[in-house]
Amino acid sequence: MPDKYDAIVVGSGACGSWAAMELTGAGMNVLMLEAGPRIDPAEQFRHKFPYELDYRGRGRPGLLRRYAGSERNYRIMIDNVENPYTTSPETVYSWGRSRCLGGRTLHWARATDRMADYEFKAASRDGYGIDWPVSYADVKPYYDRIESFIGVSAAAEGFPQFPDGIFLPPMALNCAETIFTAACTSLGWPSTHRRLAQLTRPHNGRPPCHYCGNCVNGCDVGAMFNPIAVTLPPALHTGKLEIRTDSIAARIRMNAENRAEGITYIGRESKTSVDVDATWVVLAASTLENTRLLLLSSKGGLANSSGTLGQYMMDQVGGGGVSGILPKLKGGPSRLDDGKMAGITIPAFENIDTKTRRKDFIRGYVMNATGGQTEFPQFAANLPGYGSEWKKEVKSRYVAQARVWIAGGEMLARRDNFVELDPEVKDHWGIPVLKIHFTHGDNDYTLIEDFQQKAEELFRKAGGELMPGPVMPAGFPGGAGSPEGAPVRQGSGANAATSRRRPLGGSIHECGTARMSVSPKDGVLNSYCQTHDVPNLYVFGGNAFPSTGDKHPTLTMMALAARGCDHLIASSKG
Repeated sequence: MPDKYDAIVVGSGACGSWAAMELTGAGMNVLMLEAGPRIDPAEQFRHKFPYELDYRGRGRPGLLRRYAGSERNYRIMIDNVENPYTTSPETVYSWGRSRCLGGRTLHWARATDRMADYEFKAASRDGYGIDWPVSYADVKPYYDRIESFIGVSAAAEGFPQFPDGIFLPPMALNCAETIFTAACTSLGWPSTHRRLAQLTRPHNGRPPCHYCGNCVNGCDVGAMFNPIAVTLPPALHTGKLEIRTDSIAARIRMNAENRAEGITYIGRESKTSVDVDATWVVLAASTLENTRLLLLSSKGGLANSSGTLGQYMMDQVGGGGVSGILPKLKGGPSRLDDGKMAGITIPAFENIDTKTRRKDFIRGYVMNATGGQTEFPQFAANLPGYGSEWKKEVKSRYVAQARVWIAGGEMLARRDNFVELDPEVKDHWGIPVLKIHFTHGDNDYTLIEDFQQKAEELFRKAGGELMPGPVMPAGFPGGAGSPEGAPVRQGSGANAATSRRRPLGGSIHECGTARMSVSPKDGVLNSYCQTHDVPNLYVFGGNAFPSTGDKHPTLTMMALAARGCDHLIASSKG
């Protein structure tokens, strides 16, 4: 172990693992700090039937459900006992977190979307917020680099609001998705295969997906992108990466020259404090954990001359949607529809240009739709009847299930959505926790209501029949406890859409709180995710986003991290 590393990377998820790969590839000695344990895919991601689990896969009663959490993987998720957070009285927010080597990307929904050119300059189009200090042209080479390396299955369509990339062949549509695609065509709406970091053919030494349907419980063969299968192995192969798991970063230490000197971390089991030094410091934990560490590192927050640290928090609006059955499929044969866990995407078709501009809300949303046989027919509990006739009816509907849900709705950045350190509550290691102040705004509610109306319109056009109760099982895209939001339920969402206590956090797409800006007066980071105030400190993740767009953020986070790594490497060479 060197006395001083070239770089310390805090966090081992999508951005942290990419940074480790890039920096070690450039010859740097890198220390990675991960707050959670190592993962053994053969054991942690082993397929198990509900009857093999103590609580039939639902988890111990009273245990708070965590990100994509089920009894199959709860041991590597973090709970709110050792790792609490607090919220303001008006906030209803579920902060889904995963502390383990590889982070939440071990269990993500795999959606891999590029932001459109106009989304980077949204403020110039509608006057709200600030523009990104980068354009699509600046980020495109890094989108290309990421997609080429991790593998993304998709179809090129030429939609300006949904830019094409470097794709592997898409997954075939199932029967329900074909029906929804025809309905979109009839309505004049765009649609395409969901764009997923999930292989359809061998790629860079990894096997293609074998459609087992276990994605959100962890991929044991590495067919979907995750750090322990894709980015950490080449970084470790250089011999220049040291990984310390169970190491909880507590603060960034500074020197007299206003440079980051290193990190102080606390051993997860030992609770001992350890100082490590480096020439460069990279924060690449989750968005809010990065911000928490900056807030912990200096009175008023480190790199906070702008006063914006912790502010302008965003998540993508979610929830609502429609579920039921497609009568055309009722009574059909069983099919492996649950294996690919994909669907179709309906890109935004409003507020794209002057012709599609809405007067009642700005920005937009993306919808997803899918259906067919699933792991477990949860609708059965709400279906009246009993005995053999009841079983026949459950089976006939089992293969005809269908749903439409919101994939990404843009939440506007507001200063009164923010995080701060709680002055009283600390975690298991004595570190102050975050207090979250977070609500929907009026534009968000109007956007959600418009989505609900469009979702019902699509379902009707597809010939769908509404059913009571949630269709999809926990962990399925759009299902209860999934990485993409609240349970999809039947019927109109008008009342839910106008509720001012609508829960947030289900999208697991928190962004902002250390946004990038041209001027140091307007944000924490520059266009390379380097802090304006501390030249050797970079922050990779959703923190940098001045706005979310209507896309899933992971690909853009990784592209910005890759761009930031190029800048860091060039700066290290003088």
